Amino acid sequence: MRTLEIHLKRGQVVQIFMGAHKSAPRKIRLMKKLKQSLPVPTWIVVRTKRRVRSNPKKRQWRRTDVGVG
Repeated sequence: MRTLEIHLKRGQVVQIFMGAHKSAPRKIRLMKKLKQSLPVPTWIVVRTKRRVRSNPKKRQWRRTDVGVG
């Protein structure tokens, strides 16, 4: 397996481990779903005075299907 690095805003880097036997467009779609599943940053919770506390798109990898093919 190879490590993919996704560079997020403000210098955050997320390492993703993904198998090699996938096409490049499929990997891109899967990486997008991985980024969507991140928790809400703390500074956003502070900025919105705790009105936004959780990510509605948060997904557990084993429980729900991604549906990207």
